Amino acid sequence: MKGLSWFGIARLGLVQAMLGAVVVLTTSTLNRVMVVELALPALLPGLLVALHYAVQISRPRMGFGSDVGSRRTPWIIGGLIVLATGGFLGAVATAWMGEEGGRGSGLALAVLAFMLVGLGVSAAGTSLLTLLAKRVEAPRRAGAAALVWVMMIVGFAVTAGTAGRFLDPYTPERLMTVSGTVSLIAVLVTMVALWRLEGRGAAAAQLAGSTSTHTSNTAMTATPSIPEGLDFSLLARYSPLRGSSEPEDLTDLILMLSGARGKSIHGACLNADRGITAG
Repeated sequence: MKGLSWFGIARLGLVQAMLGAVVVLTTSTLNRVMVVELALPALLPGLLVALHYAVQISRPRMGFGSDVGSRRTPWIIGGLIVLATGGFLGAVATAWMGEEGGRGSGLALAVLAFMLVGLGVSAAGTSLLTLLAKRVEAPRRAGAAALVWVMMIVGFAVTAGTAGRFLDPYTPERLMTVSGTVSLIAVLVTMVALWRLEGRGAAAAQLAGSTSTHTSNTAMTATPSIPEGLDFSLLARYSPLRGSSEPEDLTDLILMLSGARGKSIHGACLNADRGITAG
């Protein structure tokens, strides 16, 4: 399976930048609005940010889900949509908290919004990094990881600066407009960046996996016929490699066939018998 080019890696970095754009707007800009503009206790946004981190305990489950499906793109796009929805709802909740009598409903909506942000980051972020690890060749992985994370930091910086400029002077309408625009741009850019990026690679991975499984099954089921009454002690004594085969010998063979080293072996009958049937 051919690894991603630097252009493909940059496309994943662009997705990471969009993820960072929504996250920084929700966990940083909204916090400043709550504390500075609405004069709410700083503990409130702190607890909301902590909630979004607590929800990310679901990351292993998200990664497992994308592994089972063998495709990461739907999880990344779906996660970005959930993240963008949570980011926009967070802006709406902040606007509600600034209205008279709307603090309770705004707080309830904010809890839901930050939970969605945590779930979206878990699904999109975990699947994106898995795709990066699976599709980037080993010599490029360090540089690819650095590029993706740098692009995410750029997404932080550009979004925070631009959003702050458009929010001055602050109004609830401006806040919801800026948040909605950033969320929409993030989803659209993610869809364009991931267009046909994984496609054939995922199919090739599935084919390689099925080939390895078939080869392993062949190795386990295709054994040579042994005549009845054969003295195995004599065979072990005079075998080319001395001694009889152990279960570990077959285990090592299966591990080799099911890994990267066995990807080119297909339809072969391999004997783990220390050379007894050779020649």
